[in-house]
Amino acid sequence: MRLLSAFQLFPALLLLASSTLAQSLQQYDVDQTTGLRMERYRAPVPADIPDGTTLDSAAVKALHLQGDAVFIDVYPPKGLGPDPLDGHWVTTEERQSIPGANWLPEVGRGSLQPDAMDYLTRNLERLSGGDKESSLVFFCTSDCWQSWNAARRAIRLGYSQVFWFPLGSDGWLEDGHELMQVYPVNFLDDSVESADESDSC
Repeated sequence: MRLLSAFQLFPALLLLASSTLAQSLQQYDVDQTTGLRMERYRAPVPADIPDGTTLDSAAVKALHLQGDAVFIDVYPPKGLGPDPLDGHWVTTEERQSIPGANWLPEVGRGSLQPDAMDYLTRNLERLSGGDKESSLVFFCTSDCWQSWNAARRAIRLGYSQVFWFPLGSDGWLEDGHELMQVYPVNFLDDSVESADESDSC
């Protein structure tokens, strides 16, 4: 019988793991070409994320207390989206989020227009200070695929410390922690809107 060394087995194990992961994601209707969820974003999510780290409530609280991680809320608000003239978000609802979170709406959709991808890319660059090893925590609400998609995009952009909190703001609140109102980052100039500047339709 032929024996394989660890070095010979390693590629086979990687292939097996990749195949198992692909089969696992198929049950969640993840697009096989893009590796992203393309529609019906409020639905049960998988237990983990490829090449990233999944956080439970205790782990996300610990990261929040450390104060080093960048928390990124990708919740998609109801409304008309960003104003094409000045970039402020026209929404019909307030967003209560994890304290200190940066709200980048709509960047977790399965398909992004070039301007939306640029919005995500340049804000990750800004929030990380250009450090691809910065800790980035992506979340939304519970059972929200947009946070999963956004985290995968960050991984593909070369960020090595990407964390995903699938329970989102719902899990944070249910665990006894307070939420606070946040305002979306302007779509054009990346400024953070204040309560006075926030608009509704």
